[in-house]
Amino acid sequence: MKIAKAIGTSGALAPLLLAGLAGPALANGVGDLYVASPAGVLEVRVSTSTIVSTTSVLPSPQSLAFTPDGRTLYVGSGGAHITPIDIETLTIGDAISTPGPVTALAFPAGEILVGAMPLRRTLAFITVHDNSVVESAELPGPGNLLAGDRRDPRVAVADAGETWLDVVDPATSTARKTTVAGGIQALAIDRQNGGVLVATANPNALLRVDLTTLTTTWTVPLSATPTAVAALASTAIVSIGSDLWSVSPTKATKWATARGGVVAMAASDEGAFLHVAESGTVEVFDAMGRLQRTLELGTERDPVALAAVPAGSSLYLGNGGRQSPSPAAGTPGALATQKPPPTGTFVDTAKDVVNYPPFQGAAAVAVAILICYWLIVRWYDKRVGQSR
Repeated sequence: MKIAKAIGTSGALAPLLLAGLAGPALANGVGDLYVASPAGVLEVRVSTSTIVSTTSVLPSPQSLAFTPDGRTLYVGSGGAHITPIDIETLTIGDAISTPGPVTALAFPAGEILVGAMPLRRTLAFITVHDNSVVESAELPGPGNLLAGDRRDPRVAVADAGETWLDVVDPATSTARKTTVAGGIQALAIDRQNGGVLVATANPNALLRVDLTTLTTTWTVPLSATPTAVAALASTAIVSIGSDLWSVSPTKATKWATARGGVVAMAASDEGAFLHVAESGTVEVFDAMGRLQRTLELGTERDPVALAAVPAGSSLYLGNGGRQSPSPAAGTPGALATQKPPPTGTFVDTAKDVVNYPPFQGAAAVAVAILICYWLIVRWYDKRVGQSR
């Protein structure tokens, strides 16, 4: 009887242990790609080709940036404000006012969000823990191209068609300038290598600039004018029309062909997959350039910008990085719904919770405590029985 009561009592404590140890599990953490579109911000689960939710943002979103921990997505709509979205609840927070209209966003390592304000020729530095805003010194030009990565504390800023490039440290509000040969068309941080990839026209080339020394470490000629650039873990990818090229420090190699002209590109957080936005579509390629998914969005949800969830949530097509990627034949599937549901299904949510590592660890700890408690009570009852 005593043992039964003890186990019952400790069993009642198990949910509290789980809740206390599991940490702040994401209630809605089922998407791995977020798409800015005229319909709002689309939360996409790439593994099932499903739009999980649509968050309406007005005016329509133009740029996206995640905090390094992936819990908040910041949205720029071209106005003098930035809108935060809590990814756990998909609720829109209070708009953050900026000194001028923001056309691009980047979130480097740290807690400072950076917004490009071309009309003021400055950057906005937003410290996200208190939403305070500081304006940078004046840039050499409007500065409508901006690139950052959660692994590096610096951002790169440039002006489309111009030759100047600034490397800015938001934490110290310092900037250093260099110039490159050619009009800059696109920027991307070279992940974990301390550099920025710069796509230029006249001459058509992709080059890498070291973020510390500002020297150009390599330059590779391209066959035509590039439109976008992204950094995978193994290579840099640059788009020319609908063609995608893999660029190493010595050469450019045809990598894949998108279905249409490329609007934007974004690598998954671990750098194993490339999301390519085109008119009405997002295509997903693996590191070998093989097509894995075609997400049919439709003209009412034309992609404008892409943001992959940081910190490993966007690994292998939404299924996690523990399994090896297997090439899919052709196109595995289009989006599951024309009118996306507001949330995932109960079964999907339950699976996500059960597979959440902190939940699994907490469950193991709770079971261990129950066993220890049972053994102690059993020993105590036996001892009391012997003393009688």
